[in-house]
Amino acid sequence: MTKKGFTLVEVLTVVAIIGILSAAGYASLRQAIINSRVKDAAYNMAAFSETVANKVKQISDTVCVKVYENRLVAYRSTCALASETSVVLDQLEMPTGVNIVKSTVNNLQGSNWNSSDAGAQFEPRFGLSGAPYEGYFLARYLETDVYGAAVKVKNRNSFVSKISYDGMESWSDL
Repeated sequence: MTKKGFTLVEVLTVVAIIGILSAAGYASLRQAIINSRVKDAAYNMAAFSETVANKVKQISDTVCVKVYENRLVAYRSTCALASETSVVLDQLEMPTGVNIVKSTVNNLQGSNWNSSDAGAQFEPRFGLSGAPYEGYFLARYLETDVYGAAVKVKNRNSFVSKISYDGMESWSDL
């Protein structure tokens, strides 16, 4: 009578192969989560900025967007007078692990609106977007080299979402 089954060596080989494949899959999954969160933050910062630009046209008043506790906050005020006591029109909180950073980037147009805590001042202009002419908000996932940005380019009437996978050396439009 022959017994059917697997030997201990066969079972351990299969377990080892599953372990190796799982480790490789985990690294890929982690990178996919990082990329997804940064892309989401870049899209949301650009959409939030577009919303604020439209709100400026609706209310015909100046609005300042500043970073406060890892949120973009739109205050109904000039940036010189905006503070936590100003009227808040809207706010955007960053996804888990994504932080708004103050770094400046040489290969993006304008300056980082968070770098000097000055903020981005949106002003009503007839027939044009109320957004500042150029500049950006920049976000990063924890301590990785993955960055996302919402960029206002001088010659465009809208914001562009960008991502960098190499520590801000090169940028791709989303």
